[in-house]
Amino acid sequence: MRVGVYSRQMPGCRLLIVLLLALTAQSRHAVALQIDSRDSPLNEYLVVGTVVWAHAGSSSIAIRGSSLLGYLHVRVKSYRVKQPSTLVDLRPGDAITAVFSRKDGMLHRLRRSVA
Repeated sequence: MRVGVYSRQMPGCRLLIVLLLALTAQSRHAVALQIDSRDSPLNEYLVVGTVVWAHAGSSSIAIRGSSLLGYLHVRVKSYRVKQPSTLVDLRPGDAITAVFSRKDGMLHRLRRSVA
């Protein structure tokens, strides 16, 4: 009787083990990338999210970033934009991508994403 109970629970356990192994592999890869990037810190990174508000007059935009799963929108952050003309046609809810530069603290190459 007990063998039947354990055999029904095994697929869930296997799935859990596979997920843990995948996460471990990803974290090792991330640590390796972090060690390599200590010599040359990243000066730019990709920003992906949804427009909360955009104001071309002040060259500023607020973006709600997407989470790991893509549907839990938690963090909103405001940025200054290098080219204010890119903000003119943006509306709240538009999906965007941009590159943040640490050199000047501004967004560059702001584009509306096509979903």
